[in-house]
Amino acid sequence: MSKVVEYTFSNFSGGISDDPREQNSTKFQSAEHFDVFSQPNRMIPYRSLENDTETTVGADDLKQYFVKDFLYASESSKMYGLGQTGAGNTKIVFKDDATTGVWTLPANSEGTGAVKNGCLVEYKDYLWGFQGTTDVFKWGLLSGTPSITDSAGTVDTITSVAQGVIAKDDNLYLPYNNKLARVNPGGTVQNDVLILPSNFKITSIDNYGNYLAIGCSPKSIYNGTSKVFLWNLISDDVQEVVDWGEGELRVLANVEGMLVGVTDRFLNNTTGAGRGSMVLQVYQGGIPQVVKEVYTEALTGKDIPLSKSVKNNRLFFAAKIMTNSLGTDYIEGIWSFGRKNINYPFALNLDVVDENVNNDGIQAFGTAANYFFVTHSNDGSVDKTNDSTTYDFKSVWTSQIIDFGDNFKTKTLLAVKTSFERLESGQSYTVQYRTDGATAWTTIGTRSDENSISNTMLNVEATGRPLATAKEFEFRIESTGGLEITGIACQARINSNP
Repeated sequence: MSKVVEYTFSNFSGGISDDPREQNSTKFQSAEHFDVFSQPNRMIPYRSLENDTETTVGADDLKQYFVKDFLYASESSKMYGLGQTGAGNTKIVFKDDATTGVWTLPANSEGTGAVKNGCLVEYKDYLWGFQGTTDVFKWGLLSGTPSITDSAGTVDTITSVAQGVIAKDDNLYLPYNNKLARVNPGGTVQNDVLILPSNFKITSIDNYGNYLAIGCSPKSIYNGTSKVFLWNLISDDVQEVVDWGEGELRVLANVEGMLVGVTDRFLNNTTGAGRGSMVLQVYQGGIPQVVKEVYTEALTGKDIPLSKSVKNNRLFFAAKIMTNSLGTDYIEGIWSFGRKNINYPFALNLDVVDENVNNDGIQAFGTAANYFFVTHSNDGSVDKTNDSTTYDFKSVWTSQIIDFGDNFKTKTLLAVKTSFERLESGQSYTVQYRTDGATAWTTIGTRSDENSISNTMLNVEATGRPLATAKEFEFRIESTGGLEITGIACQARINSNP
């Protein structure tokens, strides 16, 4: 005798799954442009992003400066950016209010050396970074009328840089190549306070208890393992070396007192043999533990940027990869890894997707509280979170592959019910499904009924025909206008015959 089974999704805290066939209703194949962490029993769309390239000179004037580093001021509403002049030298810009207004091109903010994007730090009323071949620059006083000092100190020949950190000893540490430079509160730059093995380059550092955690990748992306060195800020050598595994460690951050690392494991070269992956690992002593690995086909020239931000118990980073079982479609945006609180699991999600990005992808991003700033398309374009309550981008959720508890028999889909916050003018949602490994989606229906909080669809509404019969189902919800999704329930009859 056939039976009717219902499968319900009402908690989304599990994040992106490791396997699309895992029967876990809190997990999903992908959720794009939804916040699934802040309130785990609903998916909250992010605002859309808007063009943010207007300066006091013109509407798209900022594009020529290729700003790739963003820094939210510690004692004001200002947002600083590090770009370059037409000659490729250091150029600092800022906004008086990170959330709105236009960018300002201040006087005395152009350096004489080639810009070295990847390091811009506020320290003791100055912005600090690298430029040219050997120079550490500073720009300040930020509380007065700033001007640039082209060579506040010198280091060895610069081939790569990473974001600096103010450590527990109140000194600023600036990483470059395989080395650290130190800036003390008086502004003196000391070179080579720590030198790591020359076959590594520093990609990301962060404070870790009494130590500075220094993430390093092999110089060559084709072979080698990444390392994390733990240093007490005093000794001539490190106190511990952590083998981070195969691949290129791109991002390292302290989240809830543990180190979280994002590794590019052959995403960008042929040695991945079509199975490169983005690997997330955590470390709390012992050895790093892999908590998430997302596979993709080979990419070309799409490195995971070194940009990062930690807030609300989550690490945010940018990446372009292919998520589980999405065919050959790549998706790109700002990802997050973390959890709501101790009562929830650590999870991965693709939080912010910028629909304005072209095939050249995202080069960098920054944050100012809950605002995101995205450098993209390799032409100097910058987008930011819309400063009005605007939801021009779609938010999309894709379920696991659902077999309704039976791997072998066919099922006839009877109904799909969607629940949501009270639907307002300008909001809508679309429900789709696909079956048995198909690539095309079938739209069940679209709704924009104001004041409703749920809806049940019993057939393909455009044609009136019954829903599908198949062995496996996937479901997809598209939300527009900022509609918050609170649940999805699907009902199917398991047939007597396979």
